[in-house]
Amino acid sequence: MGMNKTHRPGRRGMGAALKFVAFMGIAASVMAHVRLRYSSTGAPLAWENPENISLVIQSDGSDDIGDGSHETAIRNAIDAWNSASGSRARIVESMANRSRRDWQTNNVHLVVFDENNSSGYFSGGSSIVAITPVTFFTDGRIIDADVIFNGKNFGFSTSGEIGKFDIQDVAAHELGHLLGLDHSGVCGATMYPYVDPIVILHRSLALDDQRGMRHLYPTGSFARISGKITRAGSGEVVPGAHVAARDGDGHIAAAILSDANGDFVLQGLDSGSYEVIVDPLDQPVSSSNLGGGQAIYTNFESKVLGTIAATQGQVAGMGTHTVGDDVSIQLGRVADDYPIRGVRGTVNNMIVRGSGLVAGSTLECSDPGIAIQNLSWNATFVTFEAVIPAGTPLGHADLIVTNPSGDTDFLVGGIQITPPDPQVTGVSPALGDAEGGTAVTITGSNFRSGLRVVVGNRIYRDGDTGGCVVQDSSTITLTTDDTIAGNHDVVVIDPTGVEGRRTNSFNVVVTPELETVFPMVGTLAGGTTINLTGNHFVEGTVVTIDGAIQANLVIDSPTRMRVITESGIPGGPYVLRVESPSGGFAESAFTFVDAPDPRITMVTPDASDMSGGQTVAVLGSGFGDNTRVFFGVDPRTGVGGSMASTEFIDGGQVRTVTPASSVGTTAVMAMDMETGQVSTLEAGFTYTGQEPVDGGGGSCAAVIVPGPPSWKRIIGGGGWILLALILGVWHSRMVLRPAVRAGF
Repeated sequence: MGMNKTHRPGRRGMGAALKFVAFMGIAASVMAHVRLRYSSTGAPLAWENPENISLVIQSDGSDDIGDGSHETAIRNAIDAWNSASGSRARIVESMANRSRRDWQTNNVHLVVFDENNSSGYFSGGSSIVAITPVTFFTDGRIIDADVIFNGKNFGFSTSGEIGKFDIQDVAAHELGHLLGLDHSGVCGATMYPYVDPIVILHRSLALDDQRGMRHLYPTGSFARISGKITRAGSGEVVPGAHVAARDGDGHIAAAILSDANGDFVLQGLDSGSYEVIVDPLDQPVSSSNLGGGQAIYTNFESKVLGTIAATQGQVAGMGTHTVGDDVSIQLGRVADDYPIRGVRGTVNNMIVRGSGLVAGSTLECSDPGIAIQNLSWNATFVTFEAVIPAGTPLGHADLIVTNPSGDTDFLVGGIQITPPDPQVTGVSPALGDAEGGTAVTITGSNFRSGLRVVVGNRIYRDGDTGGCVVQDSSTITLTTDDTIAGNHDVVVIDPTGVEGRRTNSFNVVVTPELETVFPMVGTLAGGTTINLTGNHFVEGTVVTIDGAIQANLVIDSPTRMRVITESGIPGGPYVLRVESPSGGFAESAFTFVDAPDPRITMVTPDASDMSGGQTVAVLGSGFGDNTRVFFGVDPRTGVGGSMASTEFIDGGQVRTVTPASSVGTTAVMAMDMETGQVSTLEAGFTYTGQEPVDGGGGSCAAVIVPGPPSWKRIIGGGGWILLALILGVWHSRMVLRPAVRAGF
């Protein structure tokens, strides 16, 4: 690909995975809001009943987030897709099954943060940041999809922390895969293959993404533009040519790829006049970012095909257009951060990499109101200023470079014009009740209609019932709903995804709740890890047992925390109290016993077939005649799983026979059935079987693997259930400055 970058040690090559992309196969019309396809039949993937796609945000959340804001970030990403005009697809959050983590099953669609590789996809130093398994029938009907974040190897943020990935940005991209989309050749699209922690503009959908939703799940009839691309001279057709339509403002309104016959149909357009261009898909998005199964030709020139009027419900035909040979100039590289943000009303310093960027070349923007000035050409990159007037329409515009010989190249959708960031200068009052009902006034600047305010786990949308109201550009009012406890940032997010925040500006007071304490028995010597689940766990919480403060406490999330016990006195049950900084408390029980806790150190062998029946040794200490081994329990609550037949060997070993289970990595628990003491080894055992194979590193890829027979298979006409794994693979690079980059 000729990328100018430094790979992270141990990273696998990008090309290896990409041959497995799900839209393998040549179809009659291949869209640049590329649809996932099944390679054997060319069937595009889509939900049969898209009006109510249930999605559950798993309650454990991310270990990096303590205020519930990861949930609001995911909900904002859901809302971005639900707000796509002209589409009947709706992702509906379900509040049921939030404790489930069995994403492999088809009856629940989960967003899960995997902190310990329980999914089996994030072994070692995995460079996969997020993965979206999509299960479908051979005719293309999606029956299951889940989003899994790699919390084991990467950090996530909702507040712009350096080196961590923005949850809303990543979630928006992955949800596009869940809906049936692959990558886009438009640099500013949410489905653009790469992202950097400093880029959050993929939060808001580009028109190309929205056209994809209109194509998959239309609510009506839209305008279309058709045509054909051939080579000058030979008349040979050009498959995989990137064709895009610019609207009257010079902004990208839609894009496609020509099919195997060189034909294209731009879909989902509003009525209007459009300038249509063609550009080889060579950089920064290239054929390796897409799937196999169709030819992607790139050895031709970039060219304006002409201007045409399109009318709703009709196809405007452009006829056949010819393109000449490839040119020596190229604009855009993976090393750049796209889209490049251009703030209207300001002068924006920009840099774009490429090749053949020699002195004497010209650079312009497809938006005629944007002036490009003070250029400096350096062969492999160009620096410049983009002067964006205050009244410039929002959207994605192209950069157009022309060398002294007249050769031209387009960077499609490379600039996104946004308003200035909102500024939050005041929040009054600064204290509210967890039950809600507090009238709040937010003051600042650059507030626009359609924005949303985030406070902890709550989103207030401008104009919605129970939302917020933008009184003017400097004032927002709202009345709080019930809110998770803690001291929260107040975040104002513009419809374009840019934001402003005032940190720790609204404090919510609440009483903690306890649901489970696991285990409820531990050794008097101390050192027992107790997992507590419930709600309203906040920084400053104190845990005591029989009045003694348990100093070693970790709050993983508002619903989960861990305590390592201090030494105690045999007996009980004693009162275990969880007390919030505001004085509210919840209570349960805990017992100290003389015996040491059992300790599992390893299981050997640590893997076997999913059918079970494998004899394994569980090694550790503190085992006795009453020790029993369980496979598949929830390591935080002790719930679930299967008890295996157990043979006591000595205090350091028991022997057991594995029960049958589904494929994946699971927890192993040893319990003293007399005292109730336990030891749990997370990810202690792996069940193997016919499962998806990781196709390698790189941008999004998909592995197509036949699934097991089931009633779904019978209903689907006897076809196999197939699995497409949409890999969010992230890599590091160093061009001018160190940065981490992601290919979703």
